[in-house]
Amino acid sequence: MKKQTLLILLLASCSVFFGQVRPANKLTLQKTYYMSQISQTLRDYVDKHEKTAYFNDAFFNEQLKEIVLNKSFSDKEKAQLFYLMQKKIGFAFVGSDYIPPAQSYFTHHSGKLYLMQATKKTLKDLNYNVSGLLRLADSALKIDNILSGNALLLASLLNTDKITKKLETYTKPTVILGAKNPEIFNHYVCMSASISQNSVVAANLNQSLLTFKREGMLEDVFCALYSRDNFVSIMKHYILAEKNPENELAIQTALCALAAKVPVASYKKSIETLIKESKEEWKTKMCQDLLDNKIPYNYGLSSAENFVNKLWDGVTETQYADGTMILNGVLMEFDPNN
Repeated sequence: MKKQTLLILLLASCSVFFGQVRPANKLTLQKTYYMSQISQTLRDYVDKHEKTAYFNDAFFNEQLKEIVLNKSFSDKEKAQLFYLMQKKIGFAFVGSDYIPPAQSYFTHHSGKLYLMQATKKTLKDLNYNVSGLLRLADSALKIDNILSGNALLLASLLNTDKITKKLETYTKPTVILGAKNPEIFNHYVCMSASISQNSVVAANLNQSLLTFKREGMLEDVFCALYSRDNFVSIMKHYILAEKNPENELAIQTALCALAAKVPVASYKKSIETLIKESKEEWKTKMCQDLLDNKIPYNYGLSSAENFVNKLWDGVTETQYADGTMILNGVLMEFDPNN
């Protein structure tokens, strides 16, 4: 049901985003990730169903279950098919995301996590051996983080216990920063850690907050950390230590997580404490604006009526009549409208 609501909103937004521009160049499309790295056979397998079908939760989950059980697909192909299915519903990540109306990044993440947990429940009795998916995540770490990330996330949905132990390594800041595209790999790692984590994983996430410098990466870590009931003391430490005003959204995501965890009075008291203890004028002003409800939905990118394109550092987008072209360094991907 939540995916169907998202579909209606996406369709309503298409006329705003894409209505008055030309279609993407066909030769350019051939160079995009899903066209150049994923076979036509796999693309046809997913495209045989209308895009609207994938917004039905039951259909999505049963389709993924069918793919997992299909022995004719390799683990690599299963991870690629999972990625293609996520593209249909706007969940595939290559450096940008679409925040729905009236939501912050944290509430958007929480909604995706809710749907992932439902998918996990559908797959829980398959007893699938995820060793091949984990080997794929390892081997692709420095080569293709869309592949490694989706292999890891799919494995997380199939075998939580085994993945939690593996995440003790993958959530280390040094491992993430050593990936070919740290932002992409971190996003998938953090979604996996949202599904399953232990004290070691939580400690690694805490360390990432003290290590990462880029806003989007910090936001993903906050989402993973506070998808569970972890202590909020690290949040205050990070906020007071942050000196870069360009990471303002990371602070807002942290405080959105706090707002979801504690009563309103406690949330406001925490903001007041930050105002008293903050030494940077931009930070004090932002906290005061939050306290005065001057920032809609407590997140600077939020819109009451429209989807908002959230871009990670260095990522650009170009809107076309038939979709969105995303450029992330040398990686190019296309999100078609259908």
